[in-house]
Amino acid sequence: MVTLSPKATALLSVLALLCVGASTAAAADEQRGRARAATASESPSGWDLALTGGFVATGLVDPVFALGNVIGQPTRVVLRQFEQESSVNLGVAMFAQVYHDRYAWIAPLSFGIGLRGDARATFYLGPALRFGPHASFTAGVAIGPVAALPAGVVEGRPITDTNFLTNLGSRTKASWFAGATYTFASLR
Repeated sequence: MVTLSPKATALLSVLALLCVGASTAAAADEQRGRARAATASESPSGWDLALTGGFVATGLVDPVFALGNVIGQPTRVVLRQFEQESSVNLGVAMFAQVYHDRYAWIAPLSFGIGLRGDARATFYLGPALRFGPHASFTAGVAIGPVAALPAGVVEGRPITDTNFLTNLGSRTKASWFAGATYTFASLR
């Protein structure tokens, strides 16, 4: 039995989605080409809105804090544990992509809302590359909450109560995101 790491599984899933979208796009483009040749009067092109959903990866990760000893300090202090932090946060999202019929391969405006792996809502904004009528790759800015130290608690300083680190607060932060999505509806 072959076991893949989560990153390898995610990469294979994205590649499979892109391949399926590209083959479907080629078939749909060929069918549209035949339909345009058959009709003498073609309707004018315009703006379109595609509703998509898929998987996203973001740089919005929670910092990990712990109490530890530092040489020269008589009490334990708050330390950030970089080696225990994730480098990427995975989630699912729904997007609205605005594109023009004339340049259907790019959506200059893509707005989304989704849930990260820790069940917190995140907003996404950026352009998208469309691979035919169904598959797309979108990237840009993600805005959402991340963990933060409570007010008055500073990294590298001693604290009065050891329970301060059990319930971390949150703050809103912006970071990068990239996602692979599938179009399930198109509105004109």
